[in-house]
Amino acid sequence: MVLLHAMQEKGYTPIAAHFNHKLRDEADQEAEIIQSYCLDEGLPFRSSSGDVRLFAATGGYSIEEAARILRYQFLFEVADTEMAGAVAVAHHANDQVETILMNLLRGAGTRGLSGMQVVSIPNPWHEKIPLVRPLLDVAKKDLIAYQNEHKLPVIEDLTNQDEVFFRNRIRHSLVPQLEKLNPGFHQRLLQTAQILSAEDQALDFFCESAWNTCRHSQGASYIQISRDELLEFPIAVQRRLIRKALNSLRPDYIELSFLQVEAALDFIRTPARKSTNWVAKVNLSQSPKMVVLSTWETDVVKNQFPQLLDHNHIQIPDQGEIPLGNDWFMSITPVEYSPDQFDRADIPGEDFLVWMDRSVLTRKAVLRPRQEGDMIKPLGMGGSSMKVSDMMINEKIPAPYREDWPLVVGENSVLWVPGGRMSQEASITAESESLIELKFIRRKK
Repeated sequence: MVLLHAMQEKGYTPIAAHFNHKLRDEADQEAEIIQSYCLDEGLPFRSSSGDVRLFAATGGYSIEEAARILRYQFLFEVADTEMAGAVAVAHHANDQVETILMNLLRGAGTRGLSGMQVVSIPNPWHEKIPLVRPLLDVAKKDLIAYQNEHKLPVIEDLTNQDEVFFRNRIRHSLVPQLEKLNPGFHQRLLQTAQILSAEDQALDFFCESAWNTCRHSQGASYIQISRDELLEFPIAVQRRLIRKALNSLRPDYIELSFLQVEAALDFIRTPARKSTNWVAKVNLSQSPKMVVLSTWETDVVKNQFPQLLDHNHIQIPDQGEIPLGNDWFMSITPVEYSPDQFDRADIPGEDFLVWMDRSVLTRKAVLRPRQEGDMIKPLGMGGSSMKVSDMMINEKIPAPYREDWPLVVGENSVLWVPGGRMSQEASITAESESLIELKFIRRKK
């Protein structure tokens, strides 16, 4: 509301755009309040809504990430339609501090520690329309003072107080402690972010030249990279080139971790390894001279997926390995865990690896192929069910492999579709007493 009012005061002609995530009971009323304000002020108002929970479940996103994707897609659609000069959002200096700290705790590099940019173009949403954050250097207390001075209506989202969300724990617990320990740390952190941002831009400039040097060929579903030329670059450049390659194939995948980047580079440094499933439904394969990144949509690598070719039902043991044939195994490993770790455990999630509540793997749990009528209750869908066949389509599991695709099935339901989603019935909760790790591994003899 402050951004909207300030743009009017500065002589701009903003278009207010509001996306209703439909996540809270009061969301519809809040949309009406904003529409009423715009009507009184003579401002154009555009609105939309979406089913964030369904989008999260079908796309494999967290609720927060799903909401962000749908929101920004809508904002840039409005900007395109209205031929707007930019999309302006109201992130402020406190948001920037929280973002940097979140990225630091997640193990980010210079890009993450640079925080958000005042102007982003191109951005994940548009090549030509910039995303701008005019208030990024303004402290929240100054925005509140502006709001009070101009008597602007505001809406407080009560979920901002709920510390089940990572950002809220940073905001309400960590930031006050850091400020108490080192008064004025906000400003020093923001200055550090500016330094890292400039250095990040310099690395980007260098990496563009490196990309053109080592990229051999590229198509819609694959990228070939000269192995020797990639490995000649400094490690910082290698990491960026790996991220750039994945972004070229999966532009919506933004959660690539340090360990996932290192896993790709470890594979490339080991010429005896010929192929592996990596992340985001992308495979890695290599010859002595070339590294190939290929999406699941292309059949470049032989035996690239686990298959149950004999269609047996295999009982899942408490721990150990199940050989599937075709060089694939499923490993079952207990996880060192106690219930008091629930809110801080770093739970992995990969195409062929999950942690689940150990209690759901009873003696009747089996590994088997898909059967007619199989259903699953994917995490994030509020207990709603969907057909396993539909999930396989949504998750881009290649059609030729679906019939022999291994499923982890409990006593009464499908618990996990590898490469797809885990069932809500197998999810880790505060009541979970022990966990189990299930992982599909391809191991050449």
